[in-house]
Amino acid sequence: MKRVLVLSILFNLIPFIEIYSQGKTKPNPKSPVSTETNNKEEPIKVETPDENKTPEKLPEEDRFKDLDNQNGIVVTGSRGERRLKDSTVATEVISRKRIEQTGARNLGEVLETQLGLNVTPNALGGSQVQMLGLDSKYVLFLVDGQRIAGRLNNTVDLTRFKVQNIERIEIVKGSSSALYGADAIGGVINIITRQSEKPEHYQFRATYGNGRELNYGTQGEKNMIADVGFRNEFVAASFNGGYNQSAGYDLDPTTKSTTGNAFQDSNLGGNMTFNPDGQLKVKTGLFYLSRFQQGIISQKSGGLFDRSNATNDFLGLGAIEYSYGKRNMISFRGNYARWENKYKLDQRASDELDTKELTNDKTSQGTIQLDHELNERHMLTMGIESYANELESDRLTQRFAYRTRRAVFLQDEWTAWKNGIIWRIIPGIRHDVDSQFGGQTTPKIATRVDLTSQLVIRASYGFGFRPPTFQELYLRFENPGVGYVVDGNSKLRPEKSRTVNADVEYSPLKNLSFSFSIFRNVITDLIQYNYGTTSSEFASFQLTNIKEAYTRGAELGMRTRAFKYVAYELGLNYTDTRDLTSDRPLEGRARHQVTTNVFINAPMGWELAIRTKWIGKRPFYSSTSDFAGSSTTLIEGQNSNVTYGKEFALINLRLEKKFFEGRMSLFFGVDNLLDKYELTYNPIRPRFYYGGVQAQF
Repeated sequence: MKRVLVLSILFNLIPFIEIYSQGKTKPNPKSPVSTETNNKEEPIKVETPDENKTPEKLPEEDRFKDLDNQNGIVVTGSRGERRLKDSTVATEVISRKRIEQTGARNLGEVLETQLGLNVTPNALGGSQVQMLGLDSKYVLFLVDGQRIAGRLNNTVDLTRFKVQNIERIEIVKGSSSALYGADAIGGVINIITRQSEKPEHYQFRATYGNGRELNYGTQGEKNMIADVGFRNEFVAASFNGGYNQSAGYDLDPTTKSTTGNAFQDSNLGGNMTFNPDGQLKVKTGLFYLSRFQQGIISQKSGGLFDRSNATNDFLGLGAIEYSYGKRNMISFRGNYARWENKYKLDQRASDELDTKELTNDKTSQGTIQLDHELNERHMLTMGIESYANELESDRLTQRFAYRTRRAVFLQDEWTAWKNGIIWRIIPGIRHDVDSQFGGQTTPKIATRVDLTSQLVIRASYGFGFRPPTFQELYLRFENPGVGYVVDGNSKLRPEKSRTVNADVEYSPLKNLSFSFSIFRNVITDLIQYNYGTTSSEFASFQLTNIKEAYTRGAELGMRTRAFKYVAYELGLNYTDTRDLTSDRPLEGRARHQVTTNVFINAPMGWELAIRTKWIGKRPFYSSTSDFAGSSTTLIEGQNSNVTYGKEFALINLRLEKKFFEGRMSLFFGVDNLLDKYELTYNPIRPRFYYGGVQAQF
């Protein structure tokens, strides 16, 4: 496998040799000869043909102009619209074009080969993400900048978010609590929904896939999506829907239990933006998902259980924005989210251990925000925010729980120097008042230095916090089939963090860029499961605060378009973690990770995407995934012996052929080409083939 890794890195270094051997240079914008088009109208000159004159070449089409979104707008890092290349906070953007070329069906599949992220299956279905060595519970998920509801076992299921509704994904790594408050210790993933950019557009896609009958059966997986929209000078609207069905998968056919849940879901969504005068905007959005998952589990007691989850997921968004001046805006935003999950465990041939559980999570949020340019050197962002969360659950010692949070925040983008070198300093602070845990203040200081147009340096230092969830405070869960009991702890304290980030971006040539970043997160009062006592029947585990833990590491990235039809990306990631109480690495984190992405947009409408990820071995201290999302997971008994999950390489391929000027296409893909998985520590889907058709007008 190490040979495969070395060959992969060497393969991706070929573009460097090609670039420098050809002696390509980047155009000098200060040169008297400019390649930019003059916008002023010039008189039409009629020239007589000159047979000796070399005809002018038309500018070549940029086949990857929509892949990186370098000239696009981002909002996550500053809570306001900024051009990506001017963003004071390092923001990674996954564009709509990139999403389509990956062939992904949901957010989890989009993020699979993203540098610095690790997507793993969730024990209760779906997938979850780790960022900078931190679990999903430390990552704040937003839709159009607003919070969502619904965490199961402290994780957000990435498969809830279907790609037909996603315009782009913005990722900010590192603490963002100074702007967003709780839960943003590890970073923010903001899903920006689709907006119509054409007078009319229609899109349809149908996909069918399957793998070995031994793992998948004969039913296969079916996906159908549709998207329509329109835009005029007053209003833009986009509406979408989809239906997905799969029989799931089984990594161990010798048992009756299954690995990946069978599921079927349907989703509807849409948004509208009214802009009558160019200054006032009114935005609305509604999104709904209905899903049913089912699987079979066997427990140590020998019992066989049919497991099912019926989920309803609703999110309603609204915003009023008024722009004045060049960059000023006042906005009013609000949302209501409800996530309902009905869990059922039905023991075969007996009713003794049957379980029915309801989880009903409701959240609402309102924000008033002002973005105001004091002068050319100071851009202020300030606002007030209100948040409420209500949870009804059969797993809580008290069935209902409710909390509110009020907050004020302020940030100043100060251009301290603008003479050749551009130096920006961005101080920010937020104060939250939680109805259960009182006041929490989270300051942050960041800076950006543009040494040249090709070399940018950023650094930041910030604080964050995460209050215990209702499940962590009031959980009471018994699993008699396996033989353990888990209790929450009403005396838990909020987790707090200190985060340092620094990064460098260097673009020596037009189509070549490098990035290097380092990070360190220190978390105090870390919440984890600790072994308690053993009675005659069950082992007991309770959530508690431990002293401290840290994650630290570095990321190196490279992007190039050395050839006309080929774009390369290479990423290297190193992550070191440690629980300072037990003096051992945090569970499930790999020290080393390598990602490569190759996109080929060839003539005649052919497109090929090759996405790869290599992950090194990971330490584990348990043989169960029931506690996915915890910091160090369940230790069975008092045995702290470490087991390492095997290193593995993931390769996904997708080939597409476009017809009728790109309005229709056929595609074929293979996920997990090398068929790598591990039943206990890496239960990802085995090799999977799919194909389909797409049409858009």
